[in-house]
Amino acid sequence: MKNFKKIAICSLAIALAAPLATLPQVFTPAVAVASPAAAQPTVSQKKLSLGEVTIYNYGKIKLHAISTKDVLADECFVLESKEGLVLLESSAFKANVQEVNDYIKSLHKPLKGIFLSYHSNGYNTYGNAPIYATEAAVASWGEKGGVKALTDNFVQVFGDAVDTNLPPKATIVKTGDTVKVAGIEFHILPTMDEDYSLEIPAINVVYRHMLGSDVHNILPSLAYIDGEIADMKAYQKKGYGLILTSHYVPEGQEAVATKLAYLEKVKELALTNKDKESFVTDVKAAFPKYQGENYLQMTADALYK
Repeated sequence: MKNFKKIAICSLAIALAAPLATLPQVFTPAVAVASPAAAQPTVSQKKLSLGEVTIYNYGKIKLHAISTKDVLADECFVLESKEGLVLLESSAFKANVQEVNDYIKSLHKPLKGIFLSYHSNGYNTYGNAPIYATEAAVASWGEKGGVKALTDNFVQVFGDAVDTNLPPKATIVKTGDTVKVAGIEFHILPTMDEDYSLEIPAINVVYRHMLGSDVHNILPSLAYIDGEIADMKAYQKKGYGLILTSHYVPEGQEAVATKLAYLEKVKELALTNKDKESFVTDVKAAFPKYQGENYLQMTADALYK
């Protein structure tokens, strides 16, 4: 997986140097139907100067899904209870980090904790709330880590707009742990790479880095694809009402079924094609409307290296 990190970093740096239209851009918030396991939320929206927020009100808990509208389509999330707020992920850019922080302050409740995994830039903007992360996530922010390398590449492309402040440490959690912050329980879930996902059982929601029902994903090996397939089947069994990701608006079970079919087809094509050119051609033919062709190319480069 470390080799894939290097492939992904190099490929993404090349992709970012290309026209930004090649990156997935998602602007329409999805309103997914919650599972019977949790109350169906009422949904509202609020425009910000740069981005916008979709607010899912579950009663005792509110989920604020912040679409930053930056060039990476970053998404981050604020959980609100009567006890306070919890931030999940940040943005890569200073202006967006500041807007997220301003929005948090507008809620007039204390920030009790921050979960950072794949997107930890600008952590210091949010004050002194404790940061929770796995050892692998913290390592990825360090000098030889994947997130640090990506941040350095972003600086080459976007310059001073990038927030280069990455946390030097965090309160360490492990996969399988349950962490209670602001009265809300968070379950730490394993991933196929070096970071972690989160389950929020009180509102029947899960966070993972990427999904996107019409976006190619980075799939570096057949084993990785099998892991993603297993995740999608687990999500169906759990019946999550919303799946939160860092580069797409919240989606529901329909997106899970769509992604499962995509993964199974991509695996089939990976097994039947002998070279990456024919693989890419066949995947594009099977999914002609999918965004993120740079991600598909990264998959091909890894599978056929």
